[in-house]
Amino acid sequence: MAYSIHKSDVLVIGSGGAGLRTAIEAHDRGANVLVLGKCKRGDAHTVLATGGINAALATMDPRDSWLVHSADTLREGRFIADVRDVETLCKNAPRAIQELVDYGVRFHRERDGRLTQRFFGAHTYRRTCFVGDRTGKAIEEALVRQVQKRRIPFLGEVYITNLLMNGRAVNGAFGFDMNTGELLAFHAKAVVLATGGYSRLYNRSSSRILENTGDGVALAYAVGAQLADMEMLQFHPTGMIWPRSTEGVLVTEAVRGEGGVLLNANNERFMQKYHPRGELGPRDVVARAIYSEIAEGRGTKHNGVWLDITNRQLSYITERLPKIYEQFKRVGVDISRERMEVAPTAHYSMGGVRVHRETQMTNIKGLFAVGEVTSGVHGANRLGGNSLLETIVFGRLCGEHVARYVKELELASLDETNITKYEKELQNLLDSKGKYKPQKLRAELQELMWDNAGIIRNSKQLHAGMEKMNALKVKFRKVKIPGTSMAENANLVSALDLRGLFVPAEALLRSAIARTESRGAHYRLDYPREKNTLYNIVCYKSGEDMKLGRHRATKPRGNLARAIVQNERAEHKMLE
Repeated sequence: MAYSIHKSDVLVIGSGGAGLRTAIEAHDRGANVLVLGKCKRGDAHTVLATGGINAALATMDPRDSWLVHSADTLREGRFIADVRDVETLCKNAPRAIQELVDYGVRFHRERDGRLTQRFFGAHTYRRTCFVGDRTGKAIEEALVRQVQKRRIPFLGEVYITNLLMNGRAVNGAFGFDMNTGELLAFHAKAVVLATGGYSRLYNRSSSRILENTGDGVALAYAVGAQLADMEMLQFHPTGMIWPRSTEGVLVTEAVRGEGGVLLNANNERFMQKYHPRGELGPRDVVARAIYSEIAEGRGTKHNGVWLDITNRQLSYITERLPKIYEQFKRVGVDISRERMEVAPTAHYSMGGVRVHRETQMTNIKGLFAVGEVTSGVHGANRLGGNSLLETIVFGRLCGEHVARYVKELELASLDETNITKYEKELQNLLDSKGKYKPQKLRAELQELMWDNAGIIRNSKQLHAGMEKMNALKVKFRKVKIPGTSMAENANLVSALDLRGLFVPAEALLRSAIARTESRGAHYRLDYPREKNTLYNIVCYKSGEDMKLGRHRATKPRGNLARAIVQNERAEHKMLE
């Protein structure tokens, strides 16, 4: 089959906040950039990030600083986040906010012109800037405008199946147009993965069906890139659960930040039993608390709890939480008068591709990664409001480094033998007429991950999950793909997504088995305490097998170490 070739200095795979900010910076530093999206322009997972973006601006509390922000981030990540990554993130946060203001993002402001900042869980001070509860959408739209202003080319609804290599360096990608079925080869000096995480491993997820399917993790792993912290998957405490069609849809932490309280079926406000900060405790703690209330028989009719913000006036809610108000209004719930029924939902991947933050490059030459697809900055649990920040801070740095990398580099030739191989693999999958529908196999994988590697884990369940996943891999060999064309073939896309999801599924299960302690989002019922040793679990490819290693986590020193000690003594500061 014929394929078209598209050349650029830098190929950015992913069109959310991280990918677009990378593209803008690389372009401004002289690189010829091409951006690919799995969805249409402006429609990326970033638009679903509702609550806000962090920066220690000290507008609401002069005691805040990048040091306190760093201390909060490290503590929330249970001290296995990379200290230098965290410092870089928090030091550059005010600059990121100013960039977004310059791009036209209209953050909420006080009457005197100061940027308003709201509380989010596990923050010592108010430092989360916001645009109602549509912050991610506002940021994505602003970045899209900047990309269009610069005339950076964009191709949407493209599925990337493989990365291309010349020797030991990545120099492109191969895939197809999901609308037309046209085969596409992308020839570049460097490739940036900005593809999001792998939370779609679970049947209850805050992501839409095409998002966070582990694409970048699978692509990177296939060419030898290392993965880290793959056991660390964050379950957001509050997702919709009824009606069933809305299951997993995120109910932003901003609801609790603006005064919402959690109640069990007995109308008891229960969070103070689990954490001194109550509803604004760390996400992993709040999620497990809700899980426990439900498991112990205090759940609602649909196995959830109540989230109640009826203490706020309608005008306040529609100003601060307009998206959530409309979200529930569509299913017949007026949140100014009625409570919301919620339960935990798979939300964010702290684990991912391992990068050197000095360059944003992986251990594979020519392959960069940025955003949720990477590991390192969040550790064992992500601080709410840091994900949007990560896309802007590290997007800028990634764009800077990749532009520098390609500046004096010659474009290495494409290995057409590999393209032919990948083309044949894709055709063989399309021709597969077995007995298992890919959607059914994918649903089985998501169910087994929820049941065996969910909010609360143990050795027996994790090993059972491995066995079931391996059985699914065997079934996948007999997958059924109706039709003969790649054009608008949802079954083919579902099969490719499933093939990719097997990589983060195996890495998560193996890493969760290996981490015989509880830390952050990884809670082992058979090992309920943290160990004193701080380390990251690294996954790497050895032949056809996945191997694990350990990397000692860096420890904070100096002023940051002192800030953490002071932070631990300041739990009461969360109260307004």
